[in-house]
Amino acid sequence: MSQLPEPQINIFKKSTPLLAKVLKNIQLTPEQGKCKRPKIEGSSSIHRIILSVDHDQYPYLVGQSAGVIPPGSDPKKVEKGSPDTAYTVRLYSIASPSLSFGMKKDTLEFIIKRDNVYDENGDILHSGVCSNYICDLKEGDTVTLTGPAGKKFLLPTTDFVGDIFFFATGTGIAPFYGMCEELLEQKLINHTGNVTVVYGAPYSDEIVLKDYFENLATKHKNFTFITAISREQSNPFDGGKMYISHRIRELNDKIVHALQNNGKFYICGGPKGMERGVLEEMMRLSGTSMTYEEFKKDLESKNQAFIETY
Repeated sequence: MSQLPEPQINIFKKSTPLLAKVLKNIQLTPEQGKCKRPKIEGSSSIHRIILSVDHDQYPYLVGQSAGVIPPGSDPKKVEKGSPDTAYTVRLYSIASPSLSFGMKKDTLEFIIKRDNVYDENGDILHSGVCSNYICDLKEGDTVTLTGPAGKKFLLPTTDFVGDIFFFATGTGIAPFYGMCEELLEQKLINHTGNVTVVYGAPYSDEIVLKDYFENLATKHKNFTFITAISREQSNPFDGGKMYISHRIRELNDKIVHALQNNGKFYICGGPKGMERGVLEEMMRLSGTSMTYEEFKKDLESKNQAFIETY
């Protein structure tokens, strides 16, 4: 029987962090003006950041998060006269598999979007302290990390029979990038079942890592990659925008089979609460008489639903 180690947490804390070096910072989406998103809607600047991290020192499992402490002083804390003016820790999903890509146990990856706000003219102000700090990092820079964090949003750690569904919006694809690599390429556990990724975004050029997932679909008959591009695709039910919930309805029989046969459903992305539309559609397909909260709690108690939204 294959078995992964139990997750470890909080090995590195704010008072005793780990310093990691940046190996690469790759922008995955086009620059504003060259993308499909109109300027009035802002930008979607998504980056893949690869850090040099020794897994024996920082033994994470894919699905956990790493904390990042941006440099400098928090002006709000300074204004309040706080004795500790350092920024608080920001948690980001780890996007690389537990043994890293290449199984060398030497890197940790993030998929991060700049946090944007806009001025009165609709121009972008990159004010998100940590996301913009990370997206501006250059090769050779040092990042201050805490963690790992999280024990719940994890793949099975022992052999598993059953279908797995990953539902992502935006950078919610981050953990599923590493999870698919671990399940299908590295095969760290023996998994018998199908793996399906349903990835939602407003525009097709914001579906990042598309080539990677399409290549997996070519190589593995038990893997399916589906997009829901709300501003470019129409759903076949009412002709409106295509969302993840519509793709779930199209997968009717497969979803019902997974619900009844120990399948697992992972939901990640934003905005917080986006899981409701996913779970309500699953409820409808299941024919349950449970309330939404009862249905969600029931799946979570049976280790069938795993939710991380922000």
